[in-house]
Amino acid sequence: MNAFKLYLPLLLIIVLAASCGEHTVILAKDDNAIPDSIVNKTETAAVSMEDIAESVKLNGKIIPNETRQAKVYALVSGKINSLSVELGDYVKKGQTLAILQSTEVAGVANDVSLAQSNVDITKKNLESTEELFKSNLATEKDLTSAKLEFNKASSELKRATQVSAITGGNNASYLLKAPISGSLIEKTITNNSEVRQDNSTSLFTVADLSMVWVIASVYESDINKIKIGDNVIVNTLSAPEKNYQGKIDKIYDVLDPASRTMKVRISMSNPKNELKPEMFATINVKGKPEGRMLSIPSKAVVLDNSKQYVVVKKDKKLLIKPVQVQKRIGDLSFISGLTEGEQVVTNSQVFLFEALNSN
Repeated sequence: MNAFKLYLPLLLIIVLAASCGEHTVILAKDDNAIPDSIVNKTETAAVSMEDIAESVKLNGKIIPNETRQAKVYALVSGKINSLSVELGDYVKKGQTLAILQSTEVAGVANDVSLAQSNVDITKKNLESTEELFKSNLATEKDLTSAKLEFNKASSELKRATQVSAITGGNNASYLLKAPISGSLIEKTITNNSEVRQDNSTSLFTVADLSMVWVIASVYESDINKIKIGDNVIVNTLSAPEKNYQGKIDKIYDVLDPASRTMKVRISMSNPKNELKPEMFATINVKGKPEGRMLSIPSKAVVLDNSKQYVVVKKDKKLLIKPVQVQKRIGDLSFISGLTEGEQVVTNSQVFLFEALNSN
């Protein structure tokens, strides 16, 4: 027996014990046997029937759902004297984000006050003229003129009130309020900022992130492989082990002239707010199934002398079985030579193979 075969079982015990985080297992006297203590520590996966479907890997990023966000602008000019929110805060619909001191708002408030006073005056004049008309002390022309002045004043008050409602001002203060509930994803002002009415940049952007979009780039060579309704799995750098399920719901049928890619969109539910705007993401698009075949994790396959094998666990014993890998897609190998439900070893299988093969 050569040195490798002599020390292989001992090496196998050390590797398996380390992978399980437990104390080293004592090898039985027969160093060619694999003890039950090692067999019990093996990890396995069942041979299962899976769809054979090619997948396309795309890169993309998370962005807010445009139909669930709102930008906040100032309808008047002025100066910010109170800012009550910070970037990333969750705000409720109608919540005050900032207060703007504005001479324009003061002017609007003054217009409302003057219009209200004018209505009061013309109303009293109309009532007085009506009494005089009943007593034949005023003409019908006087009454018509009084009604006309009252209606004109009422119309001016209505206009001034509507302008005040649109601006949302009160005296000289203009309140910037959240139009929807959501997270504050953009803020371009600070306290004491000067704000102009004609500024084309929004002061705040509020987004409901319970639904987000994943925008992915598709290279020209893969365009024909992508269709609306294709199932996708989205992974992020923050949680690479977590699979987010979704479907392609829009294809932007134009190519970016710089990157030579086409954009596709996946709408994703985000109830726990795990998917955040600007996160990078990898998207695996699963194509139309071409059939079904037995599959196992690719890591379970052992290559020896250009042939493929797996270590099968059956009745607490380990056996070597030859397989033929027909196709590899992602982490799966589609094979023949096994039956559905058999358990293949997926940890330290190379060492187990060598140990079994050395007997």
